[in-house]
Amino acid sequence: MMDDFVPGQRWLSETQGELGLGIVSTVDARCVQIAFPAVGETRLYARQSAPLVRVELAPGERIRDRAGRELVVVDIRTQGGVINYVCEDCEGARCELPELELDDRQRFNRPQQRLLAGRIDSDRWFSLRYQTWLRGQREADSEAFGLLGARVAPVPHQLHIAAEVAEREAPRVLLADEVGLGKTIEAGLILHRMLLTGRARRVLVVTPEPLLNQWLVEMRRRFNLRFALFDRERFDAIEEDNPFHAEQQVLCSLDMIAGEPDAARAVLDGQWDLLVVDEAHHLTWDEEEASLEYDLIAALAEITPAVLLLTATPEQLGRAGHFARLRLLDPARFHDYASFQAEEAEYAPVAELAARLLDEAPLEPDQAALLAGLVGDIEGVERTELIERLVDRHGTGRVLFRNTRAAIDGFPARELIPHPLPEPPAFAAILGTGARLNPERGFGPDWETHDPRVDWLIETLRALRPAKVLLICADAATVLTLREALQRRAGIHAAVFHEGMSIVERDRAAAYFAAADEDGTQLLMCSEIGSEGRNFQFVHHLVLFDLPLEPDLLEQRIGRLDRIGQTETIRIHVPYLVGGPGETLYRWYAEGLGAFEQPRPAATTVFESLSDQLLQVLRDPEDLPALIDAARAHGAALEQDLAGGRDRLLELHSHRPERSAALVEAIESEDGGREVADYIGRFWDAFGVEYEPGSGGSVIVRPGQKMLQEHFPRLDAEGLTATFDRTDALAHEDREFLTWEHPMVREAMELLCDSDLGTSAVTLMRDSRFERTTMLLEVLYVAECVAPREFDVGRFLPPTPLRLLIDPEGNDLADTLAHDTLAGECLTRNIKLARSVIKSQTPRLAAMLLRAETLAQQARERLEVAARARMREGLDGELARLAALAEVNPNVRADELEGLAARRAQLERYLGKTHLRLDAVRVVVIA
Repeated sequence: MMDDFVPGQRWLSETQGELGLGIVSTVDARCVQIAFPAVGETRLYARQSAPLVRVELAPGERIRDRAGRELVVVDIRTQGGVINYVCEDCEGARCELPELELDDRQRFNRPQQRLLAGRIDSDRWFSLRYQTWLRGQREADSEAFGLLGARVAPVPHQLHIAAEVAEREAPRVLLADEVGLGKTIEAGLILHRMLLTGRARRVLVVTPEPLLNQWLVEMRRRFNLRFALFDRERFDAIEEDNPFHAEQQVLCSLDMIAGEPDAARAVLDGQWDLLVVDEAHHLTWDEEEASLEYDLIAALAEITPAVLLLTATPEQLGRAGHFARLRLLDPARFHDYASFQAEEAEYAPVAELAARLLDEAPLEPDQAALLAGLVGDIEGVERTELIERLVDRHGTGRVLFRNTRAAIDGFPARELIPHPLPEPPAFAAILGTGARLNPERGFGPDWETHDPRVDWLIETLRALRPAKVLLICADAATVLTLREALQRRAGIHAAVFHEGMSIVERDRAAAYFAAADEDGTQLLMCSEIGSEGRNFQFVHHLVLFDLPLEPDLLEQRIGRLDRIGQTETIRIHVPYLVGGPGETLYRWYAEGLGAFEQPRPAATTVFESLSDQLLQVLRDPEDLPALIDAARAHGAALEQDLAGGRDRLLELHSHRPERSAALVEAIESEDGGREVADYIGRFWDAFGVEYEPGSGGSVIVRPGQKMLQEHFPRLDAEGLTATFDRTDALAHEDREFLTWEHPMVREAMELLCDSDLGTSAVTLMRDSRFERTTMLLEVLYVAECVAPREFDVGRFLPPTPLRLLIDPEGNDLADTLAHDTLAGECLTRNIKLARSVIKSQTPRLAAMLLRAETLAQQARERLEVAARARMREGLDGELARLAALAEVNPNVRADELEGLAARRAQLERYLGKTHLRLDAVRVVVIA
């Protein structure tokens, strides 16, 4: 065969697969020169002993061309020793591909040729390969797919929203849960699931400038999503025509893209699949005009298929603002504000009807008539079914999701502990209300020697020891001065967390704080950034060293502890200086807004309407009692309006307990097992990665000295500390949380499936079940359907392993002899014996492989039929449901129906082209 080298042919190195596909460039009587474009190298080989194998593909094999197109070989034509492949793309269109145009980095799995040539691997790689395919199939069938790998507690309402939204065709929704219920987590779960299923690739997240770091940290630490943070400097540094095309997942501020015309043009040309806008209530609109920011987001939303808007205040800022946000999601549906108001008024009786059904209260005659008109015949229909029909057909829930604390359990109580302290004369003499309100800013560098809050803090920490304490104040400078003062005066070591630290440094500080008493610290001191992006549910004492002027910031601070998962009452310690503006601000919050002991949704609106009076009483407290009375009255009226407008139907749509319970159960079932730890441990062993137990059940992972390749996915030279336990991962954010969805695990699985590791093996075993020496052939096929990722074809037919165990008579013993029972001596250490067995049995092995392919093709046909039936059952039912909904619920968009119908037609075609691929073979010699 070595005499058949022809320029233009593609060959592979048997010993250096990392070189990629080679091209024969020159040939003479003794040598052949091979170019390897993937690595930019050229090698010269002796023709008679070259460790090379010819690349000759067979019909049914999947390949890529240099443009990255995924193709399937359907026919082969050879001319002058060079091959032209006749291929089909995922749309079924045919093309001809010269072998020279194959992707230079393509890796080929040729198990039959490798086996017959005596190139075998350890059977542990064969077993890992089989386990990998089985796991991939199981993952695709799981209803918790995409929700398992996040570093979050499995909170039912969050999982319900994520599963509901991520499964929609181009979802466009408003996430409007109250503060503390986890809108960012819901958005992250949706993002994660859509990215894993291929429903989205290019994602743009737009936030106010102060929240950029929060999103960056949340996406990386909780979801392993590495967003590129774009500021003006990064935008200017990228030399591409459109800098946003350089990254797939982008995070940027609204100020940057709205304030810079070139950035606005580039972001509009970004070709995004999914747009996420946080704090969407800051986008201002009325019937007369809209802000520049609103118009920009409206333009983006119009050209982006999927849109998520996040706001904790869907209606508190006015009905017009609420309409404006809905208009961004569906301008055809929400086109006229007057019509929207009229429709909302007509919806009130429906909400009241839903409330009576949910409370199992008797219906008035007019309500029964209304119900029949809305859902059809109600005679003999169970109340639960009537509620289901109402939820499905008549809420605003298709667009809006809103959970409130009134409807969700699991929140802790709050206890306010005020600490009035005398204002020092030196502080009272400070000029300017703002400087006096924050003397650490206005007095000078030695402020801490005069400030009684420092001594109070020392005494409080001693009294609370060993309880963990989180302190939040406005400035990083205050944090650093306090750390030095505590160390100097009382020998107290504290961790700090501020904007001047890198993300890695912040992670270490948070880990130091979270560690057990002997390994950690009692106190973590944060600047205002500490109220964003980090949650400390394990802490029960919060010190507000100063108070912010905005109620939202105060609630964000408290919200670091007041979250689902908090197990104790939160003690909020507020040291304030009596007689100064600090006391005035404290009383405004405590007596006027009541903002310390529970969240106040109306607080921001009250603040905005009374802010001028508040600034005046901070300068002169004479009118403070009147201001407190006004704040109480205004807040009570707003909250009464909110309570009166409570929409029980919307609440039920936003959280379906029976559905979310199944998701929680699926996740907890995965968490309770050891499968991922056992799998990746075996993988590390086979690959040569070193690992050892760490503290608290963690595992320390490092590159080994004799690894199979130079790099292992997501493992740098410094190594990492990981955990397989969700509770441990939530308490220690410096540890990687390894699940089946973690990038290290997923990329390791992809590395194996894309390589030829484990594709051929020979095992010698003794088994008393067999009366005489025999040979079995264990064969792994993979049935797979090639389709664009956004069609999520794996939902109906994931890559499915077909295991066959063929005996010399052609019988399939796979159902009789499980893979795990075929353990024996792997012959990689006796390659001479292995090759002798293969050579002597080549004709028989060829016949057994032919028999295996016949049986596998029959199994493939059955899989294809079942997959198409599942697809029709699921999508036909959903199409019928949405068509019925569209008759009564205008929130169902016409393009959603059209998209689902087109999706069904495309899937019918793709599933009819399911391919079968030989993935691995193992010869089992039984004595």
